[in-house]
Amino acid sequence: MPDKLQGRSITLSAELGAEVAAVDKLVRAFNDAAPTSPHLESLARFLLRSEAVASSRIEGVVASARAIAHLELMLATQTSDDPRTHRGISDGAREVVNNVLALRKAVSTLTGTPTVSVKDINDLQAALMVDTEQGELSGELRRVQNWVGGNAYSPQGAEYVPPAPEAVEALMVDLAAFISEEHPLPLVQAALAHAQFETIHPYTDGNGRTGRALIHTVLARQGLAVGHVLPISMSLLAHAREYIAGLNAYRYVGALNSSAAEEGRDTWIRVFLAATRDAVAEARRFTDELVQMRKSWDRKLASHRAALGKRGQPRKGAAVVRLMEQLPGVPIVTARAAQSLLGISFVSASGALEQLAEAGIVQVKEVERGARAYLSTDVLDLINGAERRLTYTKWEMPELDTRV
Repeated sequence: MPDKLQGRSITLSAELGAEVAAVDKLVRAFNDAAPTSPHLESLARFLLRSEAVASSRIEGVVASARAIAHLELMLATQTSDDPRTHRGISDGAREVVNNVLALRKAVSTLTGTPTVSVKDINDLQAALMVDTEQGELSGELRRVQNWVGGNAYSPQGAEYVPPAPEAVEALMVDLAAFISEEHPLPLVQAALAHAQFETIHPYTDGNGRTGRALIHTVLARQGLAVGHVLPISMSLLAHAREYIAGLNAYRYVGALNSSAAEEGRDTWIRVFLAATRDAVAEARRFTDELVQMRKSWDRKLASHRAALGKRGQPRKGAAVVRLMEQLPGVPIVTARAAQSLLGISFVSASGALEQLAEAGIVQVKEVERGARAYLSTDVLDLINGAERRLTYTKWEMPELDTRV
């Protein structure tokens, strides 16, 4: 049974306080250095998708970046409920795209509301479960006991058993109030909100993904990450043992003001700070890689146009230029989608996409009913590269017990 959070006085050691301040400074520096619109919009979409993919993979929900982008395109352009449009789409892709949409909700709707309510969090969890096998149980606090690990029939041998169902509602009311508070240390608030949510484990499914979405709700509400999300889940995925150990440390046994409580809380905060530090570094790397990718695309397009006897670079503001700006956030696109995205004619959108295909910047893919989609494999490959890098990033936490 976790202690409640609302109004709790939190005192950090000088060392941990300095660490919090240093990571806070890194996040704010990235905010200040982020590219301007429309590049920020494209980067934000890219980062949000990367975060949703990683958060889903922590729960064992896996789908390729290509399948996810394909389903996003279908949902964005679908005009009917024709079941044929969903053929070949895996359950994993559906759940990851739900996570993308829920994460978007977490940093938009929940950021703009004056106070976050339990119903708001319920709605966030429900968004994760749309069109899944667990959809009928979504959006409601659990009325049964659940557990993590062990077997499906009994909590005997479980790794963690959360509070009894009758305690969940009061704990969630407290958590929602804590998320709504103005807090002097947004990173600490986000860390505690996430650990508390995972400790309550208030739903029958989707707890991990909902809890990680709430991290971004807190950071956005406090103005620490505005207009984008940091790929914190990507780092937590790469350090899953440390992540679980940190959450277990947070679940201390003892009084609220005991040394066990302080040590457990501080251990988890350090894990969260390490993940956030990684996330900022990765977001910076993404930004740099997208800039280099764009330069490569410019060279390819100029070479293609020169071969056709045209001026190397198209005019500023041309449809093909604007489309390249958007590709990192929309790596699979059709002419109809490009028409809507850029506010141009279908003919102009088709012409721009064909130019990019002929220049080797996108690849043509046949989709439903013979329609043509255009795929940027360069963009999709970035996420895979980031996951590999983070796997080899070491955290210096000698006091963290990862034997779980």
